[in-house]
Amino acid sequence: MANVFANPALRRVFLAFAGSLIGDGVFSLSAIVYVFRHGGTTAVGVLVVVRYVAIATIAPLASIFADQYDRRLVMVVSDVVRLVLVLIGALLVGLHASKWPVFVVIVLVGLAGTAFRPSQVAILPGLARNPDEVAGANVVSSTIESVGFFAGPALAGFLLAYANVATAFGFDAVTFVWSALLIVSVRPPRDEERSPELQSLLAASGRGGEPYQPFVVRAVKGFQFIAHDRRVSVLVVLYVLQCVVAGASAVFTVAIALKLLHIGSSGLGLMESLLGIGGLVGGFLALMLMERARLAMDFALGVIVWAAPLLIIAILPNLFAALVSMWLIGAANSVVDVNAITILQHIVPNDKLGRVMGALEGGEVGGMALGSLLMTVLIHLVGLRTGLSVIGVSVSLLVLPGLPTMRRIDAEAFTGGVVVRHSPAHHHPHLHHVRWGHAR
Repeated sequence: MANVFANPALRRVFLAFAGSLIGDGVFSLSAIVYVFRHGGTTAVGVLVVVRYVAIATIAPLASIFADQYDRRLVMVVSDVVRLVLVLIGALLVGLHASKWPVFVVIVLVGLAGTAFRPSQVAILPGLARNPDEVAGANVVSSTIESVGFFAGPALAGFLLAYANVATAFGFDAVTFVWSALLIVSVRPPRDEERSPELQSLLAASGRGGEPYQPFVVRAVKGFQFIAHDRRVSVLVVLYVLQCVVAGASAVFTVAIALKLLHIGSSGLGLMESLLGIGGLVGGFLALMLMERARLAMDFALGVIVWAAPLLIIAILPNLFAALVSMWLIGAANSVVDVNAITILQHIVPNDKLGRVMGALEGGEVGGMALGSLLMTVLIHLVGLRTGLSVIGVSVSLLVLPGLPTMRRIDAEAFTGGVVVRHSPAHHHPHLHHVRWGHAR
């Protein structure tokens, strides 16, 4: 990963991402606590579903900006819009305004971030100097996400203990300024700084040459690309299954901390922090597993490890079991994210990557909405512990039919190693967080 930070452009992007994610963790936990205080578990579940459905609807449309405009500009505009929204939220909370405008701001912050992540993923190959930096950048990205999931909630717990929600929102606003200033300073490497292999890849998949099409038609290209080959479809379906658990976690984590274990906001912050620590370990695990060139199979197993720990909490409803489960989920999260994005970046033409990522984000956020709704309903119908068991077992079993397809992807796409080097004539596919702040 050292070669990634030796690249000035990638270093600035990831420093911006790090500050942004820490602030996002602060905002996410503070928002959940605010909603819980003003409406309980039901309010958390309903608002999470509304937020996720809205993001899932807008993300595929917003992602087209990543393929149509300067990706740096798209990321900066996203930061500035969210800066304004978060400041409004801080002002409303500080003035003890009605909860409804604050709920609206929480949803809008998520919508304003839908173009950021596809732009960030799609810009990385153009900022790299060789193919190895592309794969390394995905590991760095996942590691930073894990640090953000650890540091953000921990800092939020401190701010909520010694300050208030308005202060936590204000801190998030500062991180948007940090992110925007760093992204503005990013400059892609010159052609002579790039390896011949990477120049060939970028030339073969460069933007331009696509005839004009209406906005909505261009936006759905990502879905069409995913549906074109069964292997891509199965990969996306398994990713969405992981997101079902992620959406459920936005509800069950609050319920476990504040209702089952009664450990308060600081305990909730501790649980979220263990998720980040597990993710940090998982990032290094993903890097080591890449040597096996079994990215698709490891990805599928990571989805199972996301779901299985829910049974631990259901069987042993105590703080230790909850912390171990969050750690395992965090570790699996990094393996799933690193592997999925690395596969996509190497087999999707770069001029379509933004829209594919937007379609994927729409699917994953839709999965989160479904998971949040299911968890809320299950808590009311059968209770928290039974609900955890239902989701954990169901998702694990649904992954199993997809394992043969994952083996096929590994056999066809990674037989020569993780970095697949296409010639210009053959640059086509062989086939292509969680949480409140996911759309960051």
